[in-house]
Amino acid sequence: MFYSKVIKLLKDEGLLKELIYKGNYYYELPIELEQSEFTALSYDSRQVKKDTLFIRKGIHFNEKYLISAIDKGCSAFITVSAIPTVVTQDVLQIVVHDEQKAMATVAREFYGNPQDSLKIIGITGTKGKTTTTYFTRNLLQTVLKGKVGQFSSIDNLLDGVNFEQSHLTTPESLDLYQMMRTMVDNGLEYLVMEVSSQAYKKMRVYGLTFDTAIFLNISPDHISQVEHPDFDDYLNCKSQIIENTKRLILDTGVPYSRMLQEKAAYFGVEVVTYGQDDSASDYEYHAKNHGYFEIKTNKDKVGNLNGNLQVKIPGHFNYANATAAVLAALSVVKIPLDALSQSLIKTVVPGRMEIFENNGVVVCVDYAHNYLSLTESFKFLKHDYHGRLIVVIGAAGGKAQSRRRDIGRSLSEYADVAVLTSEDNFDEDPKNIFKDIKKYISNKQLEVFVEVDRELAIKQAIKLARPDDVVFLAAKGREKFMHEGGQDIPYTGDDVLAQKYLEGREG
Repeated sequence: MFYSKVIKLLKDEGLLKELIYKGNYYYELPIELEQSEFTALSYDSRQVKKDTLFIRKGIHFNEKYLISAIDKGCSAFITVSAIPTVVTQDVLQIVVHDEQKAMATVAREFYGNPQDSLKIIGITGTKGKTTTTYFTRNLLQTVLKGKVGQFSSIDNLLDGVNFEQSHLTTPESLDLYQMMRTMVDNGLEYLVMEVSSQAYKKMRVYGLTFDTAIFLNISPDHISQVEHPDFDDYLNCKSQIIENTKRLILDTGVPYSRMLQEKAAYFGVEVVTYGQDDSASDYEYHAKNHGYFEIKTNKDKVGNLNGNLQVKIPGHFNYANATAAVLAALSVVKIPLDALSQSLIKTVVPGRMEIFENNGVVVCVDYAHNYLSLTESFKFLKHDYHGRLIVVIGAAGGKAQSRRRDIGRSLSEYADVAVLTSEDNFDEDPKNIFKDIKKYISNKQLEVFVEVDRELAIKQAIKLARPDDVVFLAAKGREKFMHEGGQDIPYTGDDVLAQKYLEGREG
């Protein structure tokens, strides 16, 4: 790709500040560089090779990585501020107003605008994004076998067959468009993806328009100095998906539903509503027992749906997820009711409400980590099982401090025993995390234990359990790593440990 093309793109987006080359400042590309091009694009200095356009991103960027990139053959780099140490070198500095927007703009073009060859469904919400993504993809697969890709917080699907572990709920824009390019080259035509609040906060989906977007729910989360300063910022980032979609699937039970519908109307976005026992919604669903729920059409927007459906994943909140998924799938392709039913009942999400049982003791493994997801899971378990609820839980270090209040509050409301342990400590002392959680535990009857080692904490919780008790392992699901001190430390996985220590219990 020619640098002249990059400069035009950035100008068209109003992102270009200036260019610096050999100590001189320009707004037009120097004549000697008009035929210059790059063959690779990267924000990771470890991946830089000759003729790479490098993106210097992040407020805490270490200049040693830029030096490394230049040493490896980087021919130009994008930056939000001039770097005096390389001003006089034969390396083009492309100075922009926002490096995240610039990266998305350039990556989209560099990878040949793959989004134009895909029908894309984006899913946002505080909880349920992953489950709804799995439901939606499986529904589409019933009639589009091998044509549907996926981006989720658990794994990505780029060829319609093989899953690979993901590292972010929504990938960085460069990775996003690179993976979309791979999907298109593999013959995929549809993409179902989770869209986090950080995806808009950090411009990972800048310039991307969804064919259909689902807004599942919202409650305070990701509130911290390094994420969202307050709930208003979180809500604003979440709601940006509305102005970047053609059709919105919205639960009428969502707080701020009226505001979200007004925003959709302003941007000319079609809205399809659904709600539990809500006759005013376009589609309503009624919860039944044992995974069954009924769906009814009040106003036909994407298809006339009337009948019973069933999900295998426990929890009444999954009726809402499944309803949203059905409506989203039908918004892009027609699927018979019997095929919808068969697909939903076959859908299993790795690490989501996975139930293991032995000698009367139940262990549930889930990724729940905020107030809404924890309380919904706890309510389901307390309703369906009649012993004590024993919760093994921690909180991520260095971010989302509001979750510690959420954890203390949810434990106080539902748990009988809590074992506080490591989740992903990053660079924070886990003892400080436990101290913060304890501050918000108001139930004096709640037994609280502390065990830093997560495997030992799980072993202890299962050993404490009696027949009819439920042990809930929160947040890690099937993850096979722990974030500690800037490294990913291999971890056995909650699902494996649950089965190991259940089998080792004495009946």
